[in-house]
Amino acid sequence: MATGDLPAREHWRPSQLSIILLGGRNSGKALLGNLILGKEEFLTRESTLCCRRVALVGRCFLTVVDTPGWWCDFSAKDTPDLVKREIITSVSLCSPGPHIFLIAVKSSSTFTEKRRRALEEHVALLGKDVWGHCMVVFTSQHKPPEHGGGADSEALCWLAERCGQRCHTVALGEGSLGGGEELLEKIQALVEGNGWRVFEMDEEVLLEAMEERSLVEGRAQQRLLRMRRHRALLRGRLRPFTNIQVVLLGAKGCGKTSTMHTILCRGHSPSLRRTTRSLPSSGLVFGRLLTVVDTPGWWTNFFREESCIFDRREMLLSLTLCPPGPHVFLLLVRVDRAFTHTYRRAAQQHLHMFGANIWSRVIVVLTFGDWLGATGAERCIESEGEPLRRLVERCGNRYHVLDNRAGGDGLQVRELIGRIEETLAGGGGHYEAERGVMEQMERRRREEQERAKERRRKKEERRQRAKSQLEKLTPLPDIRIVLTGGRKTGKSSCGNTMLGLEFFPTDTETTCCRQRQAAVCGKSVTVVDTPGCFSVTPDLLPPLAALLLVVNVSASFRDAHWEALERQLEACSGAWSRTLVLFSHGDLLGDGSLEQRIESEGEPLQRLLERCGNRYHILDNQRRWGEDGGGGAQVKELLELVEEMLVDERLEALERGQPLWGGVSPAADQQVVRLREKNVRRFPSCRPQQAHDLSQPAAPATQPSLCSCHSGSQMVALPAGRGVGRHGLTIVGGDLSGLSSVLLGKQRLRWTLNLPVSWFSVDDLHLRLSGEAPASWSSPRQPANLLALPQPAEGNVSVSTLLQPALRGRTLRRLSQSGGLQLLLDRWDGSSLQELEAFIDSYFDKLWEETMESNPTAEDELDSWKPPSHPGEAEHKEEEEEVLSSIDRKLSKLELLEEIREELAELRTNLEQSSRAIREQRERMEKEDDNTQEP
Repeated sequence: MATGDLPAREHWRPSQLSIILLGGRNSGKALLGNLILGKEEFLTRESTLCCRRVALVGRCFLTVVDTPGWWCDFSAKDTPDLVKREIITSVSLCSPGPHIFLIAVKSSSTFTEKRRRALEEHVALLGKDVWGHCMVVFTSQHKPPEHGGGADSEALCWLAERCGQRCHTVALGEGSLGGGEELLEKIQALVEGNGWRVFEMDEEVLLEAMEERSLVEGRAQQRLLRMRRHRALLRGRLRPFTNIQVVLLGAKGCGKTSTMHTILCRGHSPSLRRTTRSLPSSGLVFGRLLTVVDTPGWWTNFFREESCIFDRREMLLSLTLCPPGPHVFLLLVRVDRAFTHTYRRAAQQHLHMFGANIWSRVIVVLTFGDWLGATGAERCIESEGEPLRRLVERCGNRYHVLDNRAGGDGLQVRELIGRIEETLAGGGGHYEAERGVMEQMERRRREEQERAKERRRKKEERRQRAKSQLEKLTPLPDIRIVLTGGRKTGKSSCGNTMLGLEFFPTDTETTCCRQRQAAVCGKSVTVVDTPGCFSVTPDLLPPLAALLLVVNVSASFRDAHWEALERQLEACSGAWSRTLVLFSHGDLLGDGSLEQRIESEGEPLQRLLERCGNRYHILDNQRRWGEDGGGGAQVKELLELVEEMLVDERLEALERGQPLWGGVSPAADQQVVRLREKNVRRFPSCRPQQAHDLSQPAAPATQPSLCSCHSGSQMVALPAGRGVGRHGLTIVGGDLSGLSSVLLGKQRLRWTLNLPVSWFSVDDLHLRLSGEAPASWSSPRQPANLLALPQPAEGNVSVSTLLQPALRGRTLRRLSQSGGLQLLLDRWDGSSLQELEAFIDSYFDKLWEETMESNPTAEDELDSWKPPSHPGEAEHKEEEEEVLSSIDRKLSKLELLEEIREELAELRTNLEQSSRAIREQRERMEKEDDNTQEP
């Protein structure tokens, strides 16, 4: 429709305007359509089919098409093909095409990044040019929000920008049908800005979708006829059943418990806990005594061996809860989400546990039938394609649609009972399992219950011993927790639960280490989230840091999982003594016993817990801080477990004379606090980060920490010198917080670096960490030395800044006891890198002179001392101890001075070598860039 050549176009209006409504489920699309038309034309209930309405508004005929909604958190691949096809073919209902698409977004719901991606994928079904015809409408049930439905969030800002900042906010409450004039004005302004052009869909895509819809309708009609003929044959052999026993099977979240209430004609009350055990329930329905057994479900994408043994056994034990056995099995399938080949295989494998003969007694029940609306079950089955068709045909083409929102609706329950009786008319009575197998499973469950009680008792005894030792120490002010484990175990969700905020993204796979910090239970808690199967290295787990192995409580734990966890921890010696098993998905445990889950899973999981000293905890990530149900209590107990786990390490450090966090006396704690405050004042660039992302700078925290080194530091990569192999460490990823922990130990300032590097500067001789391109500046034959220099404000490397990590080390910390170090640091603060060697030389010369002046006879005593010529040791004991003490002091100082002089010589040599290496690397990179730019 070309209108650019019409005269006075700004005063011309067409007689017809076409609008298509897009959005997720419950976003208010139908109410928005009623608002535009000024009357109730659309039903507010959800539908899987497009609905078209035409009305005269003013002098213009408006055509409004309401499309099926999608679940806001479902990606396009999880949306049924029936819905996606209807969205595409909605364009054909507007001739010659739609002028505008209104994207409805519910302002009262949080528009997350996950929802943004889902919306983008569904709108993209119409083509890449659709965004130029889109407008965002924030819907509200009451008064319009002040900020456009939270449009200041990053996800909504992206959406508004994608639609050219065309946004509007409406209230869709009662009596709001006359408030659409302002929206219509904005719509006309947008259409006029587009030159009144309509959106043109790709003809091939549109024709393909329309042809597929026609084929689906034809196949659905044929399936309906076959089903009716089959049922007519079975009705001739029907016999009355007064007692019917049913077992419900299906994936998690498919509505088994709601279906049980619906079949028994009970009022539906949503349960707060998942079904974890098989439970029977009975009732008299239409003159028949119905016994329905509810069972635990499986994950839709989990095959049989991936489901935990506890759930699999509970499913099998359901046969014993309706003796002598069930008549039929109802396999529940959600119709509001896509059904893939993976889901079909998962269902078939779990049903095969009952035996190969079970399929003659299985009826497929399509739950969430309210979502189908007027769409028939046959059309739904044919639309989903081969996976659902194969499953239904495997069950003898027996299927039924159930709307659990309608409760015990007489018609749908009576029809379901008829389908059950027709199945029984085909032959066979109760489905019985082998009695010996069932008895063995019952006996094994009782044994596991006894072992679970014993495990719980041992855990409590260990905790009591740890608590008694913990009373000798002051509480830890700071706790560092590292989360590790396999992929998709729920590590990020556990981190968010512990910190009480959505710090870690849970809708995407974790690909790099992320660190966050928050105040929890009066402590500064730092949580490090790692990618799946990430190897734990010593820099990631400094002293007094806890390692939490996250395990999905609802998934199987086999030998392969145990071996993978062993490989993750093999590079970090002594990590097992600071490791605790954290079970995720605690909401799926229900009111069951965690210890019994552990015992039922078998040897691999039990071996893991034994290696961790029987330390374990479970988190329900559906319960957060500030919510009912003990969301804060579970986190508080976890922190207590962490402190109890670290008590032995703290006591051993005190016995060695190396007090760590939380000394035995308040005076020692005050000394630590004063030292921390002093370091923060002297080195503000090394303040710890609140909610710290390792790849980006963050705001300072309220509580300083001695162990802090962030990504704002300069990194100088130096070729290795001699002796590096003895103390080599490996740092993987962008986490620099562990560098200071290395300096607190006994290692010298040498370690191996493997970090993501994006670009470097030769003039400043440092590497900046700002990207994810992997680069290695070391090799097994020639590892690299790394010197961490906190970035000063002036851009130069000051002496005090350079020496700060070393001051935390054992060597310079011993030297600083002389009292002259702070004075010289203050004097030489702000000096450049070139003055480093001269400064340290002068400092240690002065230190040596002061040492010799304080003990002028030490050198003479060392040269002239000889063993006594007579055997009477008691007479010379005092003199011998004095001479030995003098020798020890002198040798200690000589050793320290020699070590530091060697370090300085290596530093100067390595700086020169590094400068040449980096310059050569840059020249090679520039040459490669020039070659790639040539045609």
